[in-house]
Amino acid sequence: MKTAASPNFLLSLLRMPWALLSGSYHFINRLRANRAGFIGFLGLIAYFILTFIMPYFIPFDSEVNLDEIAGPVGSRIQLAVHRDNAHLKTFEDLASKTVGVVDQTGGPSLIAPYADSITIEKYRWTSRRAGPGIRAALLDLADKEIDGMLIFSKTVEQILADDEDLELQAVYREHIVISNPELGPPHLLGTDTQGRDIATHIVHGGRILILTAVIGGVISTLIALVVGSLSALLGGPLDSAMTALSNLILAVPRLPLLVVLAGLIRFDNTLFLGVMIGLLGWPPLMRAIRAQVLSLRERDFVEAARSLGLSTTHIMFREMLPNMISYVMINFIFAITFAMYEQIALLVLGLAPIDDYTWGVMLYFGRSRGTLYNEDGASMALAPVLAIAFFQVCLVLFARALEEVFDPRLRSAV
Repeated sequence: MKTAASPNFLLSLLRMPWALLSGSYHFINRLRANRAGFIGFLGLIAYFILTFIMPYFIPFDSEVNLDEIAGPVGSRIQLAVHRDNAHLKTFEDLASKTVGVVDQTGGPSLIAPYADSITIEKYRWTSRRAGPGIRAALLDLADKEIDGMLIFSKTVEQILADDEDLELQAVYREHIVISNPELGPPHLLGTDTQGRDIATHIVHGGRILILTAVIGGVISTLIALVVGSLSALLGGPLDSAMTALSNLILAVPRLPLLVVLAGLIRFDNTLFLGVMIGLLGWPPLMRAIRAQVLSLRERDFVEAARSLGLSTTHIMFREMLPNMISYVMINFIFAITFAMYEQIALLVLGLAPIDDYTWGVMLYFGRSRGTLYNEDGASMALAPVLAIAFFQVCLVLFARALEEVFDPRLRSAV
């Protein structure tokens, strides 16, 4: 028996690549009938190349480049120095020097990696009881008590150039210059407030975000499929218990619940975050699948399977699932979109881990560094928003096309 089975097994292995190619060809041909869905499919392929392949060829720009800050114009950090030290342009030039930074701005985080080689002098934004303000810092710079000052470009315009005190303005003009007044070299999407290329962040920022959303979608869909099917097939106490549990979870809004859980449980990694989103996202689909199975179990083919003594597992996965596959797949795609939205919401609120630099983390830093409230910061804020939005559009278009691929009645109705 072993010698007879071996050739068949080898033959099946040899035929598998052809079967995969043939199935993919027919699947793509069906997708092409729906132009919008085919565009969504091509978009998802492009996103796969962008987020999973291109990061191996495009390095992540993590180096702070003070002399390459190209935007956003209104909130980019510039280096103010004494006119006698106009040659100081980079952090390397500032080694062993004293540099002033202003609290509650991006200056402290920008200069933090160089704390070992640069003496940092901190100033308050305003001159109140807590200490001297930014005007006092600029006077210290004019008197050479400090060697440089990190200052926002909008502040340069408001204080250095247009100060209401004409005497101070004259002092600034005589003693202080901006050593990096021009924008840095051109970049495809500009740079952030630390001079890092935003385009490389878009390339590297999608993988973890998408994987976490897919994990959440897979977990919620599998739980909904298994629990909904078993509840409808077995009925009794199991059905009552699962229905009551789903009603309880549905009664609590998911995002506020995730916010509360984030305050109680530390989301140490994105994998755990995806699992938590998945564990809370199954009830809506579970109830829909339960209703589908309750309808299907009365069909003749299910009654025939029962009369033949086939197992519950066989009936669920071999008889019923093929009739629900389109509904399950479409809801799986929408589960990914919801998981991504919830993950981004937690990231923007600072309740999820920001160790991995994702599109959501870009939005978090955009909010925390003020670019979301500055019209000049459009490139830093809009780049991740557009990347997320186009990905969601591709998912929705692809989901609509899958309805026609799996349901012949919809194809005939078009």
